[in-house]
Amino acid sequence: MILRTALKNKNGLTLIEIILASTIISLSMVFIASVYGNFLALSVGNTDKVQAVFLLDEGIEAVKTMRSYAWSTVASSTVGIDYYLVWSGGRWQSTTTVSTIDGKFVRKFNVQNVYRDQSTLNIVYTGGTSNSDSKLVNLDVSWNYKGATSSKQTSFYVFNVYE
Repeated sequence: MILRTALKNKNGLTLIEIILASTIISLSMVFIASVYGNFLALSVGNTDKVQAVFLLDEGIEAVKTMRSYAWSTVASSTVGIDYYLVWSGGRWQSTTTVSTIDGKFVRKFNVQNVYRDQSTLNIVYTGGTSNSDSKLVNLDVSWNYKGATSSKQTSFYVFNVYE
């Protein structure tokens, strides 16, 4: 009789152990799926950021290439006006028509005058004399991510070194 009672209790404990183990495994799987979803969302966001940085780098090279064709392509740009880079006729060109890359990214740049101190020829931000052989280029890549606009920017100088 004692043996039968012990066997019944043992069978009951096994059932409880199975239910408890199943619950723990199920909760672990739900947690893993949630973490995976978060990592996937972060990965997609980082992909856009990396592509934007590559587009910035390409934009810098495009403006330098335009400068290499002729300094006037950069120097004649109206200060403060946004320009967009397009590949046309086997070379980079600027346009005021908005250009979208991969249906997602907008890359634009504007040109600012550069002023230099007359005695040292150093670039200065206040005072100085306008230097027609130097321009400050502000480059921006923006895209829409989760209903908000994200962007990456850089600024660099270009100089008339070929004419």
